[in-house]
Amino acid sequence: MKDDVSRGQPPKYKDKAAFQKKIDEYFASITDDKGEYKRPPTVSGMAIFLGFVDRRSMYHYRDKDEFYGSVKRAIGMVEAYNEEQTAKGSRCAGNIFILKNFDWTDRQEITQKGDMGITWNEQRTYKKDESDKEE
Repeated sequence: MKDDVSRGQPPKYKDKAAFQKKIDEYFASITDDKGEYKRPPTVSGMAIFLGFVDRRSMYHYRDKDEFYGSVKRAIGMVEAYNEEQTAKGSRCAGNIFILKNFDWTDRQEITQKGDMGITWNEQRTYKKDESDKEE
């Protein structure tokens, strides 16, 4: 089943200001008076708060020029939270998993120096046929 935007239903948000206001309300709803998160910000939680069926529905708004910056920044805030949590060492495995969904990767680079001693030995593994005869 496709989400509500691709089925041709009217968009939930027609202007950028109303959309941004709702995003700000989401972050305010999960933040205490000291500016600390009462619960972790999530893309899925934000999408549901904004009235979407799921996060993919919200991603459609990222493809619209007028909403691109708002969606990109909001998702970036969720990403930043997870990056900070990983740097603090709290709940690392979960935060690393979430960051991988933001296209972060684990990469190990190995540099080999010096002669690696590679020898190429090619052997013919097929039989010559009549057309291969030397003249």
